[in-house]
Amino acid sequence: MIIKALNIYGFGQWIDQQITIQDPLQVVYGPNEAGKSTIIAFIKGILFGFTDKKHSIHGQYQPKGNAPYGGEITFSANQHTYKIVRTGLKYGGTVKFYDLDNDTELTETDYQNLIGPIDRTTYDRLFYFGDVNQSEFYKMGRSELATRIQSIGVAGANDWMGLQDQFDKDSAGIYAPRGRTKEINVQIADYKKLESQVRDARDDFPHYQDLQQQLKEARDQLARLQEQRKTASDELGKNRQLQSLIPVVNQLAQLEGVNESKLRKGFSDDDQTDFNDFKLKLAAQANQLSEKQAEYAKRQADISKTPGQAFYESHQERIDRLYGQLASQSNLGYQVETAQQQVAEAAKQLTDQSEAVAHNAKGEIPKAFSADELNQVNNLLRTQQNLTDQINQSQKRRAHQPEQPQSRTGLIYYGIAGALLVAGVILSLFTSFGWIGFVLAIVAAGAGWYVAKQSQSVTPEAPVVDIDALNRQLSQVQQQLTTISERFGLAGIPEDDWIGMQASLSQIATFQQTLSKRQAELNDKQTTYNQFIDQWQFARDWLKFDRSKPSDALMTVTQTVQRWQKLAAAYQQKQAQLATLQTTIQHLKDEQDALTKQKTAFLNDRKVQSDDEFEQVYKAQKRLVDQLKQKHIFEQQLAATKVQIPDQLDAKALDDLVVNQNQQVQTLSEQIDGLTQKVTQLNTEINGLIKNGQYYQLRQDLANKQTEIIDNVQRYVALKLGSQWIQAVLNIASKGRLPKTLTLAKRYFATLTNDAYKDIIFKNEISVVREDDVRFPVNELSTGTMEQLYLALIMSMAVGFSDQYPMPIMIDDGFVNFDQSRRHAANQMLKQVSEQTQVLYFTANLEREFDAGKVLDLGKL
Repeated sequence: MIIKALNIYGFGQWIDQQITIQDPLQVVYGPNEAGKSTIIAFIKGILFGFTDKKHSIHGQYQPKGNAPYGGEITFSANQHTYKIVRTGLKYGGTVKFYDLDNDTELTETDYQNLIGPIDRTTYDRLFYFGDVNQSEFYKMGRSELATRIQSIGVAGANDWMGLQDQFDKDSAGIYAPRGRTKEINVQIADYKKLESQVRDARDDFPHYQDLQQQLKEARDQLARLQEQRKTASDELGKNRQLQSLIPVVNQLAQLEGVNESKLRKGFSDDDQTDFNDFKLKLAAQANQLSEKQAEYAKRQADISKTPGQAFYESHQERIDRLYGQLASQSNLGYQVETAQQQVAEAAKQLTDQSEAVAHNAKGEIPKAFSADELNQVNNLLRTQQNLTDQINQSQKRRAHQPEQPQSRTGLIYYGIAGALLVAGVILSLFTSFGWIGFVLAIVAAGAGWYVAKQSQSVTPEAPVVDIDALNRQLSQVQQQLTTISERFGLAGIPEDDWIGMQASLSQIATFQQTLSKRQAELNDKQTTYNQFIDQWQFARDWLKFDRSKPSDALMTVTQTVQRWQKLAAAYQQKQAQLATLQTTIQHLKDEQDALTKQKTAFLNDRKVQSDDEFEQVYKAQKRLVDQLKQKHIFEQQLAATKVQIPDQLDAKALDDLVVNQNQQVQTLSEQIDGLTQKVTQLNTEINGLIKNGQYYQLRQDLANKQTEIIDNVQRYVALKLGSQWIQAVLNIASKGRLPKTLTLAKRYFATLTNDAYKDIIFKNEISVVREDDVRFPVNELSTGTMEQLYLALIMSMAVGFSDQYPMPIMIDDGFVNFDQSRRHAANQMLKQVSEQTQVLYFTANLEREFDAGKVLDLGKL
């Protein structure tokens, strides 16, 4: 059977719902309370009948409203497409069965023949995996597993297995190889004792024979007396029975004038019930009408409009239109507040950076250089330093002795240092690696100084330098630096700091741009917000909020409007309830009038004028009916006794006869008691002789014991052979499903546990063997591993039956206790099983490996 579609007319939360199932492995996904369990109950109900209240653990899923209860399932089986329809709760629902391929309607018997011996209980045990009953599962062994498998398709399998269990139990009660209390074991021990007594007994045989003769005579006499007492007791019993019937005969005589001709129609118990029903319904109608009228008056008094509600209703169209914009405006409120925070943060960053940088003589922050300007200033500063050094050296040489000119190699290093310094400043403006340039500049400057120093010590003579020309050049450079200082506001800041502060000045410029941009964004959002708030000015007397706090203001508007809407809705609801109550009251009055007319017609049909008169006639008729029943009972009692009642019955003479017959029976009983005591004494003496070793009796007992042992051994062998024969017949009838099921269960369990367990042992109870050969009983497994074992058994049984009874497997969130790797293994196993039979997997936790296109999401129905 492959389920293709569900059409739910009405079942629990599902009303008029069509569900298509397209894949052999159908994943049905939905969160808790999405309706998964309801669909499972629906499928079982359609296939096997709806459960009554007593057996419905989760209720009968009756739909809300007027939807019809039930639905239909379209499925394929035996290369045909069928439809099963089940509606109504009575007797499990009314069934209609159709062959869609031939467009014919079949019978319910045809459907039962199609699904074979599978019923709800069998389906739950073989094809459904949900909650695991741990206490029941702990006790499952090979015999319980065999019962589940062999009970399908084998007529009377439960009776055969019960007979087999009885055979095994009876044979175990007869003999055990090492038993002491078993019947055959006890008989063998007694036989050995009798053998010893036979060897020792030789002397008391004549006296034993005399006692046996006395015992025979006493028993014969006892039998004759017992026969005489039986005859006397029978006669006494008949007379006592006749004696006991005298009250019945007398009472029957008193009822002689009672007959059925006095009965009147319309005053039976059913009529009385109908009459009481009229009175109860009228009383209930009057009470209900009074309650509804009181409720109507109370509700009418409670209906009133608040001032806020009146204001809302007078401006409802405008308020609702503005309220519809609140969702986006609420988000705008948060954006305004966020923008305010961003502006404050940008202003703080600008302030902190401004305070950290050097200020000019006016206390202002200088302007930042561009890249070209930075290169120009760096060259001027380097040129100024070189000119100053040359002038100083020339002045020293003139004052003391001729000096050698500075090595050009040193100047080259100074030039490299300057270039690296410029590169460091540029890198600091645009990257985080500017410190590399500064380090390299320091190294280059040091190298230049060292080379110049060496050159001074080894150069034999220095060229003549024009100090006036150098001073003119220096003055020009200083003039340019003064112009730059005035242009960029560097007055009062040492020239040596000009280059180093450019990175901070650049960051200040960036912060200023960010602050301006965020301030502009804030202004735009603030303007939009203010425009929206201004539209609510007409309700300023009802909306009290601080517009400087956008989120709070918009929340106040939202809550106030929602409160107004609730008040208006509540008012409308109360009005609707009043109208409904008015309709109900009128309906109750109409029903009351109709009931009153029916009761009046009821009394008129019976020709009585009032309720009291009906009650009086009914009681009189009931007494007559009771007397007729009593008369009939007395007549039946007399007929059942089959005793001939004399026309003239003398009670006094009958009593005297019973007394005499009773005395006769007592006398016979005393004689029987005496003979019984004598027989007992003789038996006791004979048994004493036997116990003391009477030879022939002991030999007879020995032979008897041997016969008993042989009989019990034959019975034991017959019981064992019978059990083995039944097992062989069941194995043949179930087509060898048990070995196949056990093999599949071991393979599936290994797959589910990622080969952590390699074997399952089925004896009186199930146990498993881990990969390291350690054995665990079921009750020592974790919850997840135990559920994986149970799932392996369910899947193996379902697959084992799929060739003859291909029912769909349903799994209800069965992997919640599995870890990630074992859930993956379980999902892979489901895909394998779905290649042989349909699998419906219901879950609230969707695995990623399932194709989203093949998942039935209940939330999208």
